[in-house]
This record gives sequence, C-alpha cells and structure tokens, in this order.
Amino acid sequence: MGLLTKLGLVEEVPANNYDEAVEEYSYEEETVEAELESVNTETLIDDIYAQNNLADKSRSIFKVEELIFSLPKEMATETKRNSVLAILGSFNLTATDVVTDGEERIKTLTSIKEQVDSDSKMTVTEKEAQIEELKKSIEVLTVEIANEQEKARISNETISAEVAKVESLVKFVGGVN
Repeated sequence: MGLLTKLGLVEEVPANNYDEAVEEYSYEEETVEAELESVNTETLIDDIYAQNNLADKSRSIFKVEELIFSLPKEMATETKRNSVLAILGSFNLTATDVVTDGEERIKTLTSIKEQVDSDSKMTVTEKEAQIEELKKSIEVLTVEIANEQEKARISNETISAEVAKVESLVKFVGGVN
C-alpha cells in the first residue's frame, strides 16, 4: 500500500476494474434481428459484429475500454470514470452514444446466442433421431445376420449328414470312397 493510497487519493483496484466498477447493469431487453451465416468459434465475435454492422469499434463502447486501459490502474474508480467520460468528448462521443452502442451489441450478441442455442438443439435432436433409426436398422440387420448364420449352420449340418449317408452307401456297394 503506497502513500497515495493511505492518504485516500488513489485506491487499489484490479487490472480490469471496469467489471467491478458497475453493479449488475440492466437494459431494456428487446428482440433484435441479428444475422450469422455460420458459426466459426475462432472468429465468432468478429463475424457477429461484421455481419450486423457493428464492426466499427472506433465509436463504440470499446472506446471506453481503450480509455480505461490508457489510465493508470491505481487511479480511483470514480476518478477513472470521470476521466473517461471527459476524454470521450474529445472524440465527439457522449456516454449516451457508447451506452447505446453497448446495448445494441448486447442485444445482437444475445439474439445470436439464442439462435446458436436453438439451431444447436435442433441439430442435436435430429442427430439423436438419426442415431435411434440407425440403432433400429442395426438391430434388424443383426437379426438378419443371426438368421442367415443359423440357416447356413442348419444347411451345413443337413448337407454333411447327407454326404455322410451317401458315402456310407457308396462304401457299402463297394465304391472307392
């Protein structure tokens, strides 16, 4: 703990104190039309932003993150918040601008998350149904294989018995076998 902290001029805060700086944030939840062509987990967030006209981060809520990281981490949270808000003005941004952008991003991400979850559940359900159908097919084929093997076993026994009988008769009459 440094002298400035003891004097109350700065406070010790974690590196990403913006997570703790605001208690549970709430916003109006409304459905937003969002698009995602396909899920690529390595580029997912960038894909979502690009396909929903949110790729420009220069005038977004991420400007706040950039400014937070540019300030000393030891700076008190309230001082840091006030500094960020003041600096936003130099970029012709207001707190309302970045909050609106943030809310739009939250709505878009939430919508895509719901779509991904729904699509995934539907795909899993379809695949599970296919698996059940294949299990039934496997069961039918297993029975058919068992029946065919039994038919071959009985046929072999019957033919072997007949061969033995004919050989016996041939030997009886003096044949060469």
